[in-house]
Amino acid sequence: MNRRAFPLVLTALVVSLALVSSTALAQTPKRGGTLRVSYGNEVANLDFHTAPGYEMMWVAMNVGCGLVNITPDGKFVGDAADSWQVSSDNLTYTFKLRPNVLFHDGTKVDAAAVKFSIDRLMDPATKSGMRSFYDSVHSVEVLDPQTVQVRMKQPYAFFLHMLAAYRTGLVLYSPTATQKFSVDDRKQGKPGAVVGCGPFRLIEWVKGGHLVMERFDKYFVPGLPYLDRVVIRTIKDPVTEMAAFKAGEIDFIASFSPEHVDTLKAQSPTAVVMTGKETTPMLAAMKVTVPKDGKPMSKDRMPHPIFGDLKVRQAVGCYGIDRQEIVKIAFKGKATPWVGMNPPGTLDTVDVNNMCPYDPAKAKAMLAEVGYGPSKPLTFELMADTEKSVFNVIATVIKEQMARIGVTANIRLVDKVSWMNTTLQDGPWDMYVEDLLSLITLDSNGYLSNSTSTWSHPRHNDKRVDELYARYAREMDPLKRKAIAKEIQVFFVENMYWNNVSGSPFYMVAQPWIKGYTYNAEFEVHYDTVWLDK
Repeated sequence: MNRRAFPLVLTALVVSLALVSSTALAQTPKRGGTLRVSYGNEVANLDFHTAPGYEMMWVAMNVGCGLVNITPDGKFVGDAADSWQVSSDNLTYTFKLRPNVLFHDGTKVDAAAVKFSIDRLMDPATKSGMRSFYDSVHSVEVLDPQTVQVRMKQPYAFFLHMLAAYRTGLVLYSPTATQKFSVDDRKQGKPGAVVGCGPFRLIEWVKGGHLVMERFDKYFVPGLPYLDRVVIRTIKDPVTEMAAFKAGEIDFIASFSPEHVDTLKAQSPTAVVMTGKETTPMLAAMKVTVPKDGKPMSKDRMPHPIFGDLKVRQAVGCYGIDRQEIVKIAFKGKATPWVGMNPPGTLDTVDVNNMCPYDPAKAKAMLAEVGYGPSKPLTFELMADTEKSVFNVIATVIKEQMARIGVTANIRLVDKVSWMNTTLQDGPWDMYVEDLLSLITLDSNGYLSNSTSTWSHPRHNDKRVDELYARYAREMDPLKRKAIAKEIQVFFVENMYWNNVSGSPFYMVAQPWIKGYTYNAEFEVHYDTVWLDK
């Protein structure tokens, strides 16, 4: 798992970020204390291999460890792995493990444990959203207790990136604890069921209330972590969250809604506000197919009654949405209108904004071509969740823009967990507004947008998408890979399988006494090097 920033996407941070790291470098870290963190939404569940949502990921990154990390300058470094070798044909990865890595239950992190965890992720019965990233893996072999070998079916250009930083990265599970407890035990955070090898061990999770992690004294990195405890509270209302921060009840806000940043700065002038390049896509996503037999997740599909028609997707999503206006109102101009699925701050991004100019007259004409108009008005449901208030702001702007082209968009506001359950489990929805996975690579978005993924959002069944993703991931030449990336992004816009509105600025907020934190947007949130100067 990645415990540091990815260089190609997070090179330009605000000045205040330097206050977190540079000051800390000049001081000797202090041990002890409790870091009080606020989340804007609940953790969905605590089975790290299957649970959705950043909230879970940020817990997994601190409770778990993996094989490799990635540094701010883009170099891969070992986590549980001490060293590794890649064969000249890129078909074999051999990892030598550190001898002193323990799971929180006292069992060793050995080659058999690594094989157990990867095999579990690859097993269709696990139903992991990460499974598609292991499609290139042929097998995992134990060469000796400290040596594990991953054998590939074909080259995978981003295999180490995936192990380090796709979602949680590879989180190693204790085979002993995993076999002793049920999946439901892990999902519920039952004591002893959630066992990793990271700097903190899980102590307690009260759903809807708080989550507690404590220092693991036998963590394999000498001297870390500095903190005694991390306590995470769920505070859904940003106004309440700002008040708690101002009162000194909260040390760290893990994700803060952008439209409230200026207010927070005015209320708490000493707050350290962190941000970086736009690596997160903000979507007005449209569902392309629905289950023909009415059973969620069914492979027997038929076109969505509204957005199964490409012309309707193009009219509404391409020409009917004014991205400039959305950015001006929702983000106060502090975001980039962006049509392509790869946000402007990410690797292999391409500006395809010219493919979707705002043109309400053309949108109306296209809708008329398929039979919509005054005598047959188009109405659809626009879902937004409460994770960030900016989602509802964007939904409101889109609703007004739809009215200009004779379309009615009825907003349905739900909590984040309900949104995840609806989208990831193939529930009924027409369009939603949300920002999704921060992209380290375009490849990392495949599990949300190809035709075979369990967690596909548009639920299209276009095999051409899968072919493009496969070509991109297998191409080892960076220049040729970039050309394929452009092909992918153009294809997604042409078919409106992934309807981007803009980049989505990401903000974290820390009290001035928080030291040693390394900002890495949503990608990674790690507390192992954090200490309190108080």
